[in-house]
Amino acid sequence: MNRNINLYTWYYAATSFLAWMPVFFLYFSERLSLSEVLQLEAIYYIAVVILEVPSGYFSDRIGRKMTLLIGSIFLCSAIVFYMLGNNFSLLCVGQLLFAAHMAFVSGTNTVFHFESLKSAGVANEYGTREAQVNKWALISGGLGALLGGWLGGFDLVYAYWLSLVVAFGSFVITILFYEPQDGKIDQASGNFLIQLIKSTSFLKNPNIGWLFGLYAVMYVMVHVPYEFYQSYLSLLEHSRLLNYSSAPMMSGVLYAIAMFVGAYSAGQSIKWKNTLGMKPFLFLMLAIMILIIGLMSITLHSYLIVVIMMRSFAWSAVKAPIFEKLTPQIDAGQRATFHSLMSLVSRLGFFALLFGLSLMIPSEGAATWPELSLILKVCLGVGIIGALPLILTSRQRLIK
Repeated sequence: MNRNINLYTWYYAATSFLAWMPVFFLYFSERLSLSEVLQLEAIYYIAVVILEVPSGYFSDRIGRKMTLLIGSIFLCSAIVFYMLGNNFSLLCVGQLLFAAHMAFVSGTNTVFHFESLKSAGVANEYGTREAQVNKWALISGGLGALLGGWLGGFDLVYAYWLSLVVAFGSFVITILFYEPQDGKIDQASGNFLIQLIKSTSFLKNPNIGWLFGLYAVMYVMVHVPYEFYQSYLSLLEHSRLLNYSSAPMMSGVLYAIAMFVGAYSAGQSIKWKNTLGMKPFLFLMLAIMILIIGLMSITLHSYLIVVIMMRSFAWSAVKAPIFEKLTPQIDAGQRATFHSLMSLVSRLGFFALLFGLSLMIPSEGAATWPELSLILKVCLGVGIIGALPLILTSRQRLIK
């Protein structure tokens, strides 16, 4: 299992090197209207929702390595369709393939890491090691963003070419993995419905259920600035409030800085959690997420670029502590399915938000500042409403 442990950091870093991420909204917007771009994003999220739990069940039944391998194939295929995509249909296929990739690796990757550590007799190091893996993945994502933004200044499609090369590297690494020997396969139910019932039964534990809900709210909130910051930068550029670079280059720089800031917070996350306590730490990170959206909704100004750069800080800080608390409490045969359920609910929430927002704006043309401001204010309201029940029930939770 030492091979898995040594290679996993490289694998996660390679799958995180998505150089197109800082320019994808601009790339889509060159070819489609804003309404169609939001529809594409909604299609991605609903596709992940549909595939999420079946992929987790596949992982629990067939194995972690095979699931990750198929996910790598989906990633390479998605990038190819993005590069070919000069219309809605081809880009839609790319979104569906990327959704399949995300569904197959989501949950399975961290479960694969935990079970590899457990097989090697060092499961007690899971939280700390997961934090370090997340740190290096974010550093890789930051480097990809810098290169993708720079290449996007010449042609946005170049960022996809670079991503394809690195994605193929993740496929090669996956081939070298061993299947963790944790006895999980024979613990998974052969009946999908029974497997689903077993997995959801863990939510009866009040601490697990509360963390499940918190994760879903945080997921939606952190993806709001991620989804709209490229439009924000584009509006800054068009209004001549962004004078030093093109939108692709500045987007890449901001995305990279956000990743580097996130890498730092991921590396420190377990330490901060231990110092502050689990609940205060999680609420502080949620408050930061909501505050960023609120500030972005108020005004269009280059000074807020500093705020946008903090968007990955809170999310990167909470993932390892939440997984450290949840993963060992889930039975081996249901681990991937449970993580998939958590991702499903989170993505379904963001899909619903995106779909609702797409109905609020005109079907043609790029977003204006009044439209983007309204969108962000709606998202702010959703975040506050989502946080209230978590705050009201937090006294009953025993999270430490």
